[in-house]
Amino acid sequence: MTNLKSKQLLPVGFYDLLFDEAEKNHHNINTVLQTFFDAKYRLIKTPLVEFEENFSCNEVRNSFRTTDIISGKNLILRNDITPQISRILATRLKDKNLPLKLCYVGDVLCARSEEVYSNRQQTQAGLEIIGCDEEKSNFEIVEVTLLALTKLDVKNLLIEFCLPDFLDIFLDEIAAKNKAELREAIMKKNISAIRQLSEDNAEIISEIALSNANLAQLIEKISSQIKSEKILAQLKKAQKISDYFKSDIELRFDLFGDSDSSYHHEISFNIFCKDFAYPIARGGRYRINNVSAVGATIYMNCLRQTN
Repeated sequence: MTNLKSKQLLPVGFYDLLFDEAEKNHHNINTVLQTFFDAKYRLIKTPLVEFEENFSCNEVRNSFRTTDIISGKNLILRNDITPQISRILATRLKDKNLPLKLCYVGDVLCARSEEVYSNRQQTQAGLEIIGCDEEKSNFEIVEVTLLALTKLDVKNLLIEFCLPDFLDIFLDEIAAKNKAELREAIMKKNISAIRQLSEDNAEIISEIALSNANLAQLIEKISSQIKSEKILAQLKKAQKISDYFKSDIELRFDLFGDSDSSYHHEISFNIFCKDFAYPIARGGRYRINNVSAVGATIYMNCLRQTN
């Protein structure tokens, strides 16, 4: 029996779900999808494997790869579903009128995982509004995502917003020297490096990078120290987000963001369950095939760790 068991181990980060756990996971996925359907999102299903040539270098990082024995071309096993939507928009959906409201669910496979639980097999359930750049679509994506999590009875939710354009605007407006180095230090929240690279503005930069619990107080400090219409316009965006959602859920603002928000522009967000270290959902606005889009992904495997 011991010898049989040793031959049937799974790779690190892959798992079986049995009985109650499998049924609960199935129920959670159906609940999320029904929430999307009720909000008029249409379901699409994409393949687990695609030609590597369909994606950019950044999109195939952290992917499992193999070779197609029929065509001889390199294949990747998807590590995210959102990039696949780009291909569908350029082909199967190219004649559809915009905006499009799409949703999806499926497993993705990551070659590596930085998380404690090391899930390399993950299930994503997401929704997208493609071809609409109106601010209300940003709010709709957040609201529907929160509604789905609420229907799953996820407790103690916290949402952290980022303004992905804010950092570059801020560095331009303060005429930062060593901009690339300072930007990297801010993204890594390296306070000692920030102090070395920006003597004049180190204090306010450090506070923006680290203090996100009291947005009104932070806006007041920034506005009193740096006079810039462009920065003020960004701060007004943050305040508008805060005013819209403040009665529904605990909010935080990481105005500068980090490397996870670099894919987005205008707005990005992470949703946390307070007792869990990693986001259970994330999203934001981005461009796909030169079209503005906004979307969010719920990580179903993370939900299994929270309840």
